[in-house]
Amino acid sequence: MKSQDDIEQQYYEAVDLLIEKVQEDPYILAAIVAGSFSYAQVWEKSDLDVEIIGQDGIRPTQSFFSLVENGVNIHAGLSPRSSFKRSIESAQQGSFMHSYFSHSTLLFSKDDSIKEWYDKNASRDSIGERDKQLQILNVIAETLPSLVYAEKQFYVNQDIPTSFLTLLSVVEELARIEVLLNNQIPAREVIQPALNYNPDFFEQVYSNLINCEKNEVIIQDAIDAINTYIDERLFIFQPILDYLEEQKTPRTNSEINAHFDSKFRDASVDMICQWLAWKGIIQQVSAPIKLTVKSQVAVEEPAYYLDNTEPETLEPRMKSDIHADIENAVETFTDTIAEDRYIVAAILTSNLAEDNVWEKTNVHISLIMRDGTKYRQKECQLIEDGIPIRVTHYTRDQFKKLLERNLQGSFLHSLFSQGEILFTKDPTLTELLKDLDVIGERDKESQLFNIAGFVTTILAKTEKWFYLKKDYDYTFYYLMFAVKQLANIETIMHGEPPKRKVIYQALKHNPEFFNTIFTDILNIPKDEKVLGNVLDLIETYMEDNVHTFFKPLLDFLEESGGERSLSDIHDHFGSRQLWINMACEWLAQKEILEQFSTPIRLTKDSKVSVEEPSYFFDVENPFL
Repeated sequence: MKSQDDIEQQYYEAVDLLIEKVQEDPYILAAIVAGSFSYAQVWEKSDLDVEIIGQDGIRPTQSFFSLVENGVNIHAGLSPRSSFKRSIESAQQGSFMHSYFSHSTLLFSKDDSIKEWYDKNASRDSIGERDKQLQILNVIAETLPSLVYAEKQFYVNQDIPTSFLTLLSVVEELARIEVLLNNQIPAREVIQPALNYNPDFFEQVYSNLINCEKNEVIIQDAIDAINTYIDERLFIFQPILDYLEEQKTPRTNSEINAHFDSKFRDASVDMICQWLAWKGIIQQVSAPIKLTVKSQVAVEEPAYYLDNTEPETLEPRMKSDIHADIENAVETFTDTIAEDRYIVAAILTSNLAEDNVWEKTNVHISLIMRDGTKYRQKECQLIEDGIPIRVTHYTRDQFKKLLERNLQGSFLHSLFSQGEILFTKDPTLTELLKDLDVIGERDKESQLFNIAGFVTTILAKTEKWFYLKKDYDYTFYYLMFAVKQLANIETIMHGEPPKRKVIYQALKHNPEFFNTIFTDILNIPKDEKVLGNVLDLIETYMEDNVHTFFKPLLDFLEESGGERSLSDIHDHFGSRQLWINMACEWLAQKEILEQFSTPIRLTKDSKVSVEEPSYFFDVENPFL
């Protein structure tokens, strides 16, 4: 085993070797290193994240490269100078892009303007008040749906494990808010600094929660603490409240989203406004909206206004009343849109069984439009008799291509396999949705390969926090991501599309393994022995199924009869396989593949080569 000092020296030498080469390329202007190397410790399974900036007008051979130097794997992006300038200048302070650059190091620059942009925009010392406010609003928009789901699992489904795991993802987002409120730019791992800023809260809902026995009292206390945390910081919603106060009259959901559109990443204000209305902080009414440019039929969307009187807390409603109200709302909505000549079909993708609904249920419906129809928004929030309805639009051709492009066993495949056709004017759509609960052998192989590659990525991060940092709470947090993906794998191996709570499917198929790595460790303290045993079992599971999980890759390399560069491998599999480089690296670490290197040029005009990994598979390998 190498010492930590030797490992760090190996990484420094790898960076030096890469920079020595790219500096000789006249088409390359600068390079930036981010990730673990720049702001934290590296270890033997770390990779390097490098951004390479080229001249404007360069002709890159590809936009992303997996390289290797001194035995270290390097993931490098290549962008022209103008593109880099746009990305760094447009990054809001506190955003992911700002965080990425603020926790990076400029390795060299031949262009003074790049250094100037970098020094000005990648500062980690300050964050403007306006950008901070908008970033916090971004984070809470992503947090509230998870909080509502955790509450539903607890109050409606009495599913304590799922509620607990969902609360952990809520806590991570609240930690991001805590860090921003303390004028720090969040790094990838935010819980550790949040524990320092607010130990009482984060120890209760994170450290103590992870290591105790979960029961109704414990989960209720955690939910109450999280809601109190948000209630005490209602100022984080101030941009929305200020906007509504300025408008004086109700503003539709579409108008509010349009106003904040440029300020949000992929989030929207939909859930924020709905949550504020549930709290009685703003008031909700409805306004007519037409779903397509030419529709003659109108539906209703929420509209909101601010009334500064004391908010009213809504009394909980009986579940039987809610179920009847939701069924009536869906029926009324369906009758309305069926009259729209531009809407071909409606598919319900929510489980609206009486034992699965409550006062915060948001109905999800996919609408299939006639080809050529121009709809106003891809997704929109509607309302029918007070029931929120989330609508996603597809043209008929888009929908068919979506199902054909998505592998069986994927999220969308699973979603529509459980869907219910509310109405259709096109019988071919009914045929298209038949037999979606079956996964073909070819898609099964491809999905297993994809997910297994993702698992190797998660395991590398999990092992770093276990072996190097010895943070067992955070090891467990990462481990649960791996367990969910392993549950997807187990379920797909048995020919089933994974559902949202896939862990329960996996427990039925392989109870011994999933009880050991999941159920048995949920309610006990997380220490080195417990988590080390789980990591060992997962490694064994992955190794025992190598030929099943990575069959497409191993078959390709075997048929090649020699080593193939990573670019060759990517070209063969195309964009459907997202984690090929990580899968190859893991297989090489396990000595299942042999790793070499092959020269590659960053641009079509470059005279200087760098090295990318290449791999060889020996079917007679004694390690198999």
